[in-house]
This record gives sequence, C-alpha cells and structure tokens, in this order.
Amino acid sequence: MVQNRSLHHTYFIPVVLYVLLILDGFLINAFPGQFVSEEYILVPHLALFGFVLFSYYFPKQPMQLYAVLFGLLFDSYYSGILGVYAVAFAVIVYFVKKMQRFLAENVFVLALLFIVAIVMVDSFVFGFYSLMDITQLDFSAFASERLGPTIVLNIVLFIVIYYPLFKLVGWMYD
Repeated sequence: MVQNRSLHHTYFIPVVLYVLLILDGFLINAFPGQFVSEEYILVPHLALFGFVLFSYYFPKQPMQLYAVLFGLLFDSYYSGILGVYAVAFAVIVYFVKKMQRFLAENVFVLALLFIVAIVMVDSFVFGFYSLMDITQLDFSAFASERLGPTIVLNIVLFIVIYYPLFKLVGWMYD
C-alpha cells in the first residue's frame, strides 16, 4: 500500500473484524468433525488475521482499542475467561505495529507475521490455561496436537482469504 494516499472507509475495520470473529465460530460449528478429533485440534484464527492485516496496513487506526474490545467479545463467546484473548490480541497489535516499520510490504511478510501471531497467541493462552490448571496437556502434546495443525489450517485460510481482504484494504485507501 502506498502510505501517502488518503484513507477512507475506516468504519469497515470493526465490521470486518466482527465478521471474521463470527466466521471463526462458524467454521468450528459447521465442520465439527474436521476441526476436533482425538489426534488433533484445529483452531481457525480469522479474527487474529484481521488484527494482523489491519494493524499492518493501518498503523494509525485505533487497533489497540479494537483488540481489547473484540478480545473481550471473543473471550465472552469462545473462552469463558474474560481478558485472555483481549490481552493476547492487544499484544499482537502492538507487536505488528512495532515490526511493521522494519518489514517490507508483501504477502510473504504478512503471512510470516500471521504465523508468528498464531504461535504467540496460542502459546500465551496455553500457558495461562496451564497455570490455572484448565488444561492437562503438556507442551509437547500442545505443540503436536494443537499448534502445528492450527498453523497448517490457518495457512490454508490465509491463502483463501488474503486476496479479498487485501482488495478491501486497497478500496479503503482509495
């Protein structure tokens, strides 16, 4: 994106984030046997991708506020413990904004940021749940049964959803 163009339609950011948040739950509910089995757990992170994308291309937007608000919404709907994803999403937004000035703007960098964000968020949530004795998994089981398959799923979702969202970002700059 050329940073000297004017930015319009920023009101679509929370709308798109909300749709991505709903799609996260929809995918799990629409295909329950494909996302959870005895061998693996796949977790779509479309809302997280939205935070990475919008933080990367719109660094001056109030993404920290959106991260906390949508994180609380995510917590209340999906996790049941308020604050875990709110903190995780806010840290990811901060991380992406800090890294953005050092990185080139291309699809591969964004994909790498998304993968790093998945590892950070899932590891943070796993660590928190382990401290609270909510999960009984050890780290190696977490990495092989949840984190690895989740990264693979989200790479596929990234390939599917990147182009339409990138076009939306371009439209928001016109």
